[in-house]
Amino acid sequence: MSLLSAGCSSGQGAPRPSSPHPTSSASAAAGAQTSKYTQTQLASRPCDALDGHDLAALGISGRGKQESGKHEPMCHWKLAGQNVSLALDLPLSYAKTMTKNGRVTQVPVGQHKAIQAEFQGICFIFVAVHDVNRLIGTTTIPDAGVSQEGTCPAGASVAAAALTHIR
Repeated sequence: MSLLSAGCSSGQGAPRPSSPHPTSSASAAAGAQTSKYTQTQLASRPCDALDGHDLAALGISGRGKQESGKHEPMCHWKLAGQNVSLALDLPLSYAKTMTKNGRVTQVPVGQHKAIQAEFQGICFIFVAVHDVNRLIGTTTIPDAGVSQEGTCPAGASVAAAALTHIR
């Protein structure tokens, strides 16, 4: 898990405006404005981590279903036969447990580096944004009979879209 500490920096330039909703119709029409939240704000309402534009771009219909998890609330979406869950404040100890027996690799997720672990057809992805002890994570499980080939890319896509909304 020491690889996560290398992924804390986003490498992004100046922060974008933090308004939760675009106020200018011109900027909204141009698609230049993305709603920004703190990681803590999104952790309590993870389904807000993907907006309508993200859902359309990923081919997801519906807002997602929020459920209580062991550590934090999480949001579930269905993406091309994959069941993807997103949590935005997972402890490092959870990531260490979930990656312990898997095939672990470092992968890019948006402009961040992430840890990906594949274990028995399930893919876990963990990204550190500001704090290596408070991780953003996806868990992706394919539907029965669906190829496992798209499992990790589906989780990475959801995580990358969510990261665009964290300031």
